Amino acid sequence: MSNGKVKVNTISQQAYSILKKAILAGDYGPGYWLQEKELAKDLGVSRSPIREALKQLAADGLVDEIPNKGTFVKEFTIKEIIEVYEVREMLEEYAIQHLEGKIKEDQIEKLKSYRDDFEYYHKKGDIDKYIELDSKFHRYLIECTDNGVLLDVYRKVRNINRLFRIISWSTQKRFDRFQKDHVKMIDCIIKGDFKKASEICAAHISLARDTAVKHLEHETIED
Repeated sequence: MSNGKVKVNTISQQAYSILKKAILAGDYGPGYWLQEKELAKDLGVSRSPIREALKQLAADGLVDEIPNKGTFVKEFTIKEIIEVYEVREMLEEYAIQHLEGKIKEDQIEKLKSYRDDFEYYHKKGDIDKYIELDSKFHRYLIECTDNGVLLDVYRKVRNINRLFRIISWSTQKRFDRFQKDHVKMIDCIIKGDFKKASEICAAHISLARDTAVKHLEHETIED
């Protein structure tokens, strides 16, 4: 019986990973009705692991479970987008400031590696790899605090943020701007100028927030 439970859990985790990836990729857009029966058929599994996967996605803040109606991909208001970026800004600024007087040599080397990779993918114009690296870099800043609770909070914010992060990279000009921000931020941390690094981080996140808000405002007008 225990082996059967492990198997179900494994299947639900696989379903969760597949559905999460699809939602973040935009395959299931905001407001999309995630029907257990259809998803189970598409993934070739029973409805039980799908149900568990949807619960996990709800805990991530990626879907809304509405009683007597169903589960739908989260639709964000402008207020909610602003709130997500505000929390992200607070967490990342704290993470940078936390490094002052505590940064380790291996962390400096890791940051140098991120800087080199940012420059490499920017030069190649590989925006998909760059965005993936960007997500890992900002998460790494939080990991440097060695604060598990902070990381859990950031994980949820990060999941939600990824739903509209791609919007921030809609032009070459923004791509270039974000590249400069990353290099300057890392260089300031390495040099020990944590105040300046925090300021760059705040401006960086604010630009991403404003871009996402303008995009949603435009969509609302279009609708």
